[in-house]
Amino acid sequence: MVLQRYPETFGAWEIAQKIVQKWSKYCACVIAHYMRIQVCRCWKGMGIMIHKNILEAIGHTPIIQLNRMTEEGSARVLVKFEGLNVGGSIKTRTAYNMIIRAEEQGVLKPDSIIVEPTSGNQGIGLALVGAVKGYRTIIIMPDSVSRERRLLVEHYGAEVILIHDAGNIGECIEECARTAEKMKRENPKVFVPQQFENPANPMVHRHHTALEILEQTEGPIDGFCSGIGTGGTITGVGETLKAQNPHMVIWAVEPENAAILAGGNIGTHIQMGIGDGIIPDVLNQKIYEDVVIITDEEALQTAKDLAVKEGLMCGISSGTNVAAALKLAKRLGKGKTVVTVLPDTAERYFSTPLFE
Repeated sequence: MVLQRYPETFGAWEIAQKIVQKWSKYCACVIAHYMRIQVCRCWKGMGIMIHKNILEAIGHTPIIQLNRMTEEGSARVLVKFEGLNVGGSIKTRTAYNMIIRAEEQGVLKPDSIIVEPTSGNQGIGLALVGAVKGYRTIIIMPDSVSRERRLLVEHYGAEVILIHDAGNIGECIEECARTAEKMKRENPKVFVPQQFENPANPMVHRHHTALEILEQTEGPIDGFCSGIGTGGTITGVGETLKAQNPHMVIWAVEPENAAILAGGNIGTHIQMGIGDGIIPDVLNQKIYEDVVIITDEEALQTAKDLAVKEGLMCGISSGTNVAAALKLAKRLGKGKTVVTVLPDTAERYFSTPLFE
């Protein structure tokens, strides 16, 4: 299948052509559609168009090379800084995609109420999307998440229901989910996106986040790693990157106190947004070669180093991802490229040990 070239996409067409050689015609059509979106967004980025609302500005976050944190002889480490995304995190992408897919399918109506169990950033993203689109939104989250997360959800006009975390984050998340499902049974207007099961979650990373990474790096990617929350990022990004380079290495990353994929015990940890103590339905467990465990101390120190050494003000799970990326870079060696994601910004962690 041949794609029509759109010159204004600044190199994205060449990347798409390579991927199409390995993908189905259906995926080629998706990429062709993405190219048209790229044209529109590139022109908007030059100030020629006005965004009709904040949702049109989602995505196209920068890729940044780490310069002072990589060891001599290690691979180059590139980070995609989602803290600069609309809503301050990568989860705005998935929130928006889940909502527009539900609208297209007719399951989300003007009088619907969005209710979602989440450990934080997805709730913020859904609250933002709900605010723009006029939906009442209710977010159910553990009381162990940062105070800033709760305040941000409320600041977007959504309601917050807190569930007590008694020391097992997995059980707490499951109770959040049960509470959401109970509300759905009792009120037919309730719509639960359910990020852990919704295929629109990895879809947006497969068709957008990953293609942005390929376009921005403009070269082979030898390694990718990501913390496991819903599994959407590693699944969507990983599948697309693997289609481009089947020989690349992908690592799943888990907190020490919630390493369910590695067979560890489930407790409470401070690497918010990942390590929810469950194996999500959307997670492609065949996409990664290894599972790497990161301690709270490693995640915190790395997140602090990102600010002090690289000027990147990002959250604790960003420290998790980069700690793993640095290990992978050391393993792969000089001349290779490792990519990871900084999922959110540090400003939602003022009340946590990150600022102690």
